[in-house]
Amino acid sequence: MSRCKWVRDPEVPGGKFLVPGCWNRAINGDNAECHCIDGTETAAERLESKLDIVLKRLDKLEARMEGKH
Repeated sequence: MSRCKWVRDPEVPGGKFLVPGCWNRAINGDNAECHCIDGTETAAERLESKLDIVLKRLDKLEARMEGKH
């Protein structure tokens, strides 16, 4: 199973959150088994994938802009 993963973000309380939101791990700690349902990609996972692509593009754009100054 083990589909859930921690995403670190200093802007959220506690500095991290679980994707897709496994309550077993949230309650019992990182070593608990993830009980999220296996299967097709969820809307949250699709959104996360798209966000990763956008952030990578933004990083490249920022790097190019810094190189011009």
